[in-house]
Amino acid sequence: MSLLSSDKILLAIQFWEHDRKQALALARLMADIQPGLCAEADFLFVNRFDCPPVDVATIKHVSRKFRVHNYRSPRRGTGWPNGCNELWFGTIEWFYHMAGAKKIPGYKAILTFEADCAPLHKDWVKILSKGWDRLQEKSKIYMAGKIVTGDGIHEHVNGNCLVSGRPEFLKWLVREVGSAPANVGWDYCMAAQFKQWGWANLPGMECRWGTRTMTDAQLQDEVNRGVVFLHGVKDYSAQVFSRKILT
Repeated sequence: MSLLSSDKILLAIQFWEHDRKQALALARLMADIQPGLCAEADFLFVNRFDCPPVDVATIKHVSRKFRVHNYRSPRRGTGWPNGCNELWFGTIEWFYHMAGAKKIPGYKAILTFEADCAPLHKDWVKILSKGWDRLQEKSKIYMAGKIVTGDGIHEHVNGNCLVSGRPEFLKWLVREVGSAPANVGWDYCMAAQFKQWGWANLPGMECRWGTRTMTDAQLQDEVNRGVVFLHGVKDYSAQVFSRKILT
């Protein structure tokens, strides 16, 4: 695959000290699900500035199935949601500068996600990648994931989502936007701007934000509904279920 190929996505897991263990367990799970060296995606670990990076054993484990990048975000934000905001923008900065310097492939999109996620289908990477391509056939989309709304919540794409690798979008995020207010999540406060650029609901992605735990029966219902990538379950229940049914 050439350096400038646009066929791949980048799986970027972001973590801090308190969810580091769960994030690394998720990365190992994703590697174990993958049947062979992944042709559709590479992997990026992003640790917060004050958090130990991924350990060598986990890098070796994940490298069996993915080409692995590793990055420590220099941004100093802490707390919720400021710490999450700064970690996300740090991830996008890395992506923008590395792509601009041609030090990484020209990924068509980056999946930014956190420790409280779980794949629910063996081919989840292929499904999300092909789903992104199908959306692009209809119109130019710069962000795709689960569009959520509700009582007292305005419409937005949940931040565990695919973000376009197009240079004009990355430049806008890094050079013009640069950060989000410290008291509101980046995905929520920038919703109107993302919608103007072009967003879409990506089939197969679901958000159960802030869910403490889920039973096997509840998780099987998600599978039956066609969910392939679930965000929001705070304990290990989704990971345990995923490992049980997919490995």
